[in-house]
Amino acid sequence: MREYIYGKLDRGPIEFGSRRAEKEREIMKIARKNVVCVPPTMPIKGVAETMVEYDTRRMPIVQPGTNKIQGIVVTRDIIDFLGGGERYNLIKNKHNGNFLSAINESVREIMSHDVAYIKDNQSVGDTLKKMYEENVGGFPILDKNSTVIGIVEEEDFVYNLAGIWSGFKIDEIMSKDLTTITPGFTIGDTCRLMIKNYRRRIPVISDDELVGIVTTFDIINYFASSKMLERMRGENVEQALNARISEIMTKDVKTVKPYEDVGKAIEIMEKCKIGLLPVVDENSIVGIITERDILEKMMQEGNV
Repeated sequence: MREYIYGKLDRGPIEFGSRRAEKEREIMKIARKNVVCVPPTMPIKGVAETMVEYDTRRMPIVQPGTNKIQGIVVTRDIIDFLGGGERYNLIKNKHNGNFLSAINESVREIMSHDVAYIKDNQSVGDTLKKMYEENVGGFPILDKNSTVIGIVEEEDFVYNLAGIWSGFKIDEIMSKDLTTITPGFTIGDTCRLMIKNYRRRIPVISDDELVGIVTTFDIINYFASSKMLERMRGENVEQALNARISEIMTKDVKTVKPYEDVGKAIEIMEKCKIGLLPVVDENSIVGIITERDILEKMMQEGNV
């Protein structure tokens, strides 16, 4: 079933951040090559398992044999499928609520056919600008034959700034518009909140203190594992999604202070391979800083 998967996620030479990068093919220097791809016939659960196995939240769907792009699935699509979004209709309507049947549908049923992509001759600056114009977190990179040869995401830009870009305090660019939940939230309610508020990472608060963080990837890991199916006592997904978010959230959360330099946040993100840091002051969360916050500020300052 996985004969069309090739390679693991490798990074190219890192040069971004030391200068303005506008040369042709410059994007390939920060892109991940040998991208994991799957065919459109792979079952939805198989795609979730592959995302977890290769630690990726963006999965190009390609034509077997040619690796030409057919579609794409991101973690949000899986959350939408599980949590009552438009893709949940596949479970509700086509399979009459039978979750076990629906997860064996081919991924083409939930993938996005209109793929936002870039060509391999794109500059770093233009790629970043296009990312914000199209409001996406990354792109597959295609050659002249529409074959997938790489992938680039927000994290690739930010990680390459580690030790290079700073000079601003975290409270100057952090987001103060917080969406939070408590440990008692169910996984299903969290999915619906993520879909409604377009969030892929949500801090978990108890008695005004930060006790954890939950991401779309945490939920997909739960879906891909046997834990979710073991919790079901039949065919209904709601039984599995009634588990508390405290069971799957990350409890050892890295944080930063509002008065610290953005450079420190970048270094923590790169070291820990994370894209969000809660900003904590006197044990209370006062904001969050994300990859996107950092990149938006960099663009405002004319660094691309």
